[in-house]
Amino acid sequence: MISNGNEIGKLTLLSIVWLTIVFVAVWMVTWAVGILLPMILSNSLGEKALLINEILCFLTPVLSILVFIPINAMFMVLIERRALALFTVRKGPNIVGPDGYLQTAADAVKLLFKEDITPTGADAFMFTLAPIVFFAPSIFGAVPLLAAVTNNHGLFQVLNLPTGIFYVLAAASVPVVALVMAGWSSNNKYSLVGGLRSAAQAISYEIPLVLSIITICVLAGTLDLVKITQQQAGGILNWNILGGGALSGIDKFLAGTVTGQPVGNILSTCYPFSGLSYLAVGALIISTIIAFWLYLTGACAEINRIPFDLPEAESELVSGYNTEYSGIKFAIFFLAEFTNLFVVSSIATVMFLGGGDNPIPVWILDSIAPLKQAIALLNDSFLVQTLHLVNPETLFSTLWVILKVYSLVFFAILIRGTLPRFRIDQLMDFGWKRLIPLSLIVFIVVVFARGLVICHG
Repeated sequence: MISNGNEIGKLTLLSIVWLTIVFVAVWMVTWAVGILLPMILSNSLGEKALLINEILCFLTPVLSILVFIPINAMFMVLIERRALALFTVRKGPNIVGPDGYLQTAADAVKLLFKEDITPTGADAFMFTLAPIVFFAPSIFGAVPLLAAVTNNHGLFQVLNLPTGIFYVLAAASVPVVALVMAGWSSNNKYSLVGGLRSAAQAISYEIPLVLSIITICVLAGTLDLVKITQQQAGGILNWNILGGGALSGIDKFLAGTVTGQPVGNILSTCYPFSGLSYLAVGALIISTIIAFWLYLTGACAEINRIPFDLPEAESELVSGYNTEYSGIKFAIFFLAEFTNLFVVSSIATVMFLGGGDNPIPVWILDSIAPLKQAIALLNDSFLVQTLHLVNPETLFSTLWVILKVYSLVFFAILIRGTLPRFRIDQLMDFGWKRLIPLSLIVFIVVVFARGLVICHG
């Protein structure tokens, strides 16, 4: 039998290596285009470089996304295959490159060079357009998230929209149109059934997903993703998953207790209505935890992850909507599916898990002298002062985002390796009879409970 401990070690090392490659590559491109090149142009051309630098300012986030998506998708495909192998006590891909590190790169090359076939009787224009429409929202939908997950870094401030979350949700509703196009234009009955299933599934599960997001927007009082993350700063007690800062009074009480400051009547000041306020805090905590799970469930259904992969359902529909696709068109569908998984995990991180905020409360971090000294040394380093290569706030924020997002990705992989697929009637019943009523109840409870909690952070 394969040693699970050995395989877990290999999986961990693979993740560290690939994530380093992904984010170093993305940051080097971002730094070169957004900081280094404008610096060189300003020194050599002076005011003449202003227009070029403005163009580079808008190009930087776009290039960072275009570099990130293909490399990240290759990593996610590989980590899913290796993780599923671990769950089922197999080795997984381990031949191409050192311990299989280059397997998905080889698969990508293979798909790019395979013959692109259009079936007889298919609508060639719609058949070609479908993967493009499916993939495009993966790029544009992630745009406002960049500012939120990088602690509003100067290179990405241009992407910060006042209604950022609505923009993301609007972009997320487009891919289902592409799946229906792909199913209908393929001239294949299995593909058509897959496309129609995706439409029915999207209508059913988009309602609880959007309601769970709106619930958090009500808690935050804004649709701005950056402001939502900033409101959760200060540790896990201020995250939306714990009631949108409803526990900030307890956070202040603990801070005063640990640091030796007079705590006085902190709790009674933060929750002045006594028992009623504490009841509201409890309702917010329970409601936001339920909203979190509603979001995860709806998101899995929206991106057709098991157990909601009815539009593909290999055992019933061959491969569903993409049965007739091959070569680069199939690769685009594959690329978009894993990118969508990353995007929905990023939304969950920003809306529920504090974005790039450190889960350790500030009053604990302030007492760790070596950490403060390390940050001070980093701030004074050559990389920061001269090259502007590293921004400490963005660096630590990004590291926490990576940990949270890929933890959710790994959880989605675990679900795939654990749960069986729904039947189509079970899927529709679960959405309409359970998730939608529950999401409405949660929304109403949060609206009333929020009004009773005076202190929000």
